[in-house]
Amino acid sequence: MKFAIKLLFPALFIFFCSAAQTSVAQTTNPEYKRATFTLWAGYSFNSVRFLGKTENSQTQIFGIGLQRPLKEYPPKKAIWYTADLIPYIHFNYPKRDENNRMTSRSGFGFSPVGFTLMDNSQKRLTPYIRTTGGMIFMERNFPTDGARKLNFTFDITLGANLRFNTFAMISFGYKFHHISNAETGNENPGLDSNFLFLKFSIQ
Repeated sequence: MKFAIKLLFPALFIFFCSAAQTSVAQTTNPEYKRATFTLWAGYSFNSVRFLGKTENSQTQIFGIGLQRPLKEYPPKKAIWYTADLIPYIHFNYPKRDENNRMTSRSGFGFSPVGFTLMDNSQKRLTPYIRTTGGMIFMERNFPTDGARKLNFTFDITLGANLRFNTFAMISFGYKFHHISNAETGNENPGLDSNFLFLKFSIQ
């Protein structure tokens, strides 16, 4: 697992840098040309039984991300491409094949495909909606022994950007996050987290 993390970081760093250069080169609007790099963290106080079947989980997540502009829509709306590296995600949850004994599992992963619809104006506070998809590698089969280490994720985020200046801003909001093995394991309980998150961005 540690070896995989060492390989993942430089590969995604190269990808992020090349993507950022491409986005700047292809954009003509000076207010819309800069890629954005992000650091964010979230905490879910509880999981719900919705798409997943695992309840009462507390979850922590940390992410490093890139956003770059794809297309503008008048008046002042924009679609952005989004990618995230997830160096750390941790679940504390009741393991159902051990009589709901509270169990901890950690993992890492990435979300290479995502899109954000946001207000592209220069207002101080602007809302956005976002969705991403990716995969998580857990340290052991998760969330049951009959599941898998490799899991797939998608999320839907409702947030707001609070801009300090032309280069930096913070974001906050709610993220619905689903993780499961997509029926590739013998069991697929899945888990749905409700994150409150805080994100710091620089351009």
